[in-house]
Amino acid sequence: ELGLGSDSVHIQEAAAIVREIESAVQLVTTSNIDRHSCNGVSNQKSNEIARPSTTRTAADILSSHLEFKRPIVSFCQSIDSLLGGGFAVSEVTELVGLPGVGKTQLCIQLCVDVALPKQFGGVCGEALYIDTEGSFVPERALDMADALVNHVTKSSQSSSNRSAGKPGRIIPERFNEENILDGIHVFRVHDEASLVATIQSLPGFIRSRENRSDDITGVKLVVVDSIAFHYRSIGPNTNYKARTQSLMKIAAFLSDLATTFDLAVVVVNQMTTKIDNSGRGAISDGTKNEWDSSSGSRVTPALGESWAHATTTRLLLSEGNAENSDVRHCTLVKSPHKPVGTASYIVTEMGIRDTNFVCHSSSNDEINDHAAQIEAQQPLLQQPPHQQEEFCADADASKYNVDSKRPRYQ
Repeated sequence: ELGLGSDSVHIQEAAAIVREIESAVQLVTTSNIDRHSCNGVSNQKSNEIARPSTTRTAADILSSHLEFKRPIVSFCQSIDSLLGGGFAVSEVTELVGLPGVGKTQLCIQLCVDVALPKQFGGVCGEALYIDTEGSFVPERALDMADALVNHVTKSSQSSSNRSAGKPGRIIPERFNEENILDGIHVFRVHDEASLVATIQSLPGFIRSRENRSDDITGVKLVVVDSIAFHYRSIGPNTNYKARTQSLMKIAAFLSDLATTFDLAVVVVNQMTTKIDNSGRGAISDGTKNEWDSSSGSRVTPALGESWAHATTTRLLLSEGNAENSDVRHCTLVKSPHKPVGTASYIVTEMGIRDTNFVCHSSSNDEINDHAAQIEAQQPLLQQPPHQQEEFCADADASKYNVDSKRPRYQ
């Protein structure tokens, strides 16, 4: 009896150990499935995106950073200068601001500018636009595309005139308004699930657009407008921990996407009112406190502190004062390689422009003189000439003439 009892105890202990092992195996298997499903790609594609970490020396990293990677210009010289030439590829840039400051307008401008030919300082690529709010306006994209084509045409003619009859830079045959719009792929998503699924499907779509033409480099820009919309419209019983984890997975996926495919990722964030009685000053994400002493509240970027650390660069867009309501400001509040600074811009019918942009027509001589001054200061193909179609050659950044009757774009 003692022997049988002892055997029975050993059998029970062995059974318990087996159950623990089976439970651990099931947990690990489930974890792996969740991890791969979060990446949204097959096992083969997942290995390419979520590959294990490898060791690189600082010298190797510096050498890769010194290789010139042409940024995507915004056609606003002050913003491009603030960012060191434009919106950098292989990085995630966040645009944050109150409604009406031009976040969507800037995103559409970038989607159009990504088609700028290489011989004019562009990347000659395509754009993906993930629209969560229904704010993408194709008519605005057409206006900006028309302005871009006119700009390139005049730039080619002016360079030809300055070369004493020699032909200017050749404009690609397919560079026109229709093909520019054909290169902007819009995904309309209506809820959080479709947003996550769309982002997870991007690697396959980007690969399908590669090597389609000799003069097109494929997708070079991904825009998410906005990342906060569906995450802020959640119910009162929401699991905020799960929401934060989902956002972090999206941020990590977009960062890997930018690095793997050597493209720029731009995400739009919203502002929220935070009740805080701790006092005035700067908050931890670098933005200034818009403090309301009567209510003890401040305006701060949405999605919390965890998201603030997930992006590479953060740009805060804000409106100007009452006297210059058309002028808006772009403040660089977070960047690993550029100092904090502020640039001013306006939103015109033709898109994002500097504050010295004027709406009345300028002579061709003035346009050519201004383009010559810009090209003398910047090497060709390093940064494109920020000659704007209707610049005055002697315009001063602090003195601009804006038609008060022109529509106000938001």
